[in-house]
Amino acid sequence: MRTIITTKQIKKDWTFLEYSTKEFTHGFHQYPARMHPEIAKRLITKYASDAKSVVFDPFMGSGGVLVEAVIHGNNSIGIDVNPFAVLLSKVKTTPIEPSKLRNRHEKLMSIAKQDFENHVNYNNAPKSINLPFWYTKDSLEKLQILKNHILKIKDPNMRDFFKICFSLTTRRVSYQRNSIYKIYRMKPEKRESFNPNTFSVFESISNKNIDNMKNFFNIDFNAKAFPLLGDTRNAVDEFKKIPQEILDDGKSHLLVTSPPYGDHDTTVAYGQFSRHPGLWLEIPEEKELLEIDSVGLGGRKKKEVIDLESPLLDNILKIIAEKDKQVTKKTNLSNRAHDVYAYFNDLDRCFDQISQILKKGDSYCCFVVANRRVRRETIPTDEICVELAKKYGFKHKYTTYRTIANKAMAVKNAPENIAQFSDSTMNEESIVVWKY
Repeated sequence: MRTIITTKQIKKDWTFLEYSTKEFTHGFHQYPARMHPEIAKRLITKYASDAKSVVFDPFMGSGGVLVEAVIHGNNSIGIDVNPFAVLLSKVKTTPIEPSKLRNRHEKLMSIAKQDFENHVNYNNAPKSINLPFWYTKDSLEKLQILKNHILKIKDPNMRDFFKICFSLTTRRVSYQRNSIYKIYRMKPEKRESFNPNTFSVFESISNKNIDNMKNFFNIDFNAKAFPLLGDTRNAVDEFKKIPQEILDDGKSHLLVTSPPYGDHDTTVAYGQFSRHPGLWLEIPEEKELLEIDSVGLGGRKKKEVIDLESPLLDNILKIIAEKDKQVTKKTNLSNRAHDVYAYFNDLDRCFDQISQILKKGDSYCCFVVANRRVRRETIPTDEICVELAKKYGFKHKYTTYRTIANKAMAVKNAPENIAQFSDSTMNEESIVVWKY
């Protein structure tokens, strides 16, 4: 059997090397594998020229598509299984007068510093985190002071704004290696010299976010975003939570999204990234927070294999299954062919649901995907998506390819966990556009 090879041409004008990814509210908080805002902006500008067009992101993540939709004047809806992502998306799409944020921030810091000087202690750190393992004594004391006063803010939107500033602070002052999204601690030599000023870190993050909110707040807002905690595999039911006057007979008109590139355990660990911040913030949906990676696309293996009507998928599954027979004799890794199938089975269910909540004959669907590698074979995810979507009435218009220049992702990995045996990771994206 041979690897599937595709011919393609990369469009350099979609790389956006010279553009910032942190304008407006986009840079409020780190989040794994964010779509470049300029991609969302370009697609929304092209396919949502009517202000009545409703933009939908079924894999919302940190809400970048929703932010761009609001800026463009379009109502938008986002769905994500991650409650931390929903909170972050809400904060990024909720305008708050910057002068009020500035005043609240000054009062917050004044009372927090006073508490610290007076040796006031609070016992509100998450019990399920090994706190001494992750934080210095000084940072832990100051984080609990900040948390106490942030949670006392009466205005819910302002409280959520500072919760996001606090969340990023908990990450920046921990022994967590901030260059990656999985939970790893700094090496001992770095921990020895690591002594962050927690109040200064929080002040810096808050001031930066308030400045960026100023630019966002100055936009003439005629649109609203609706970030939902839910599952796109049940998108039809999720849409019932939206005020129906926002929709067009229960439908949206433009879908712009970047779905997970594979199951969370072996691609991007959204759940690991969100766990500590979510626990610090006491997110009510703790069960959902802790189950993100297992309930995401491909997180649960399938008992039976059904034909998804994709010859490309069938072919690549056979190739990986053959390699599974060789590799699993030497390691304890799972059946990777089953992992790949589970992911595409879930994605197929999403296409089915999406087809029921887009306005037929008057809509566009835009996916930003990358072709991951499994068992050292490239999965042609972009082309498989075209085959999966066809049976639901999606007509493929074109696919544009771009170099990934701004996403925080590893250049190489060790897919079989064998020493000195690495492989390249995803460094290109495909922007797939359908008419529906």
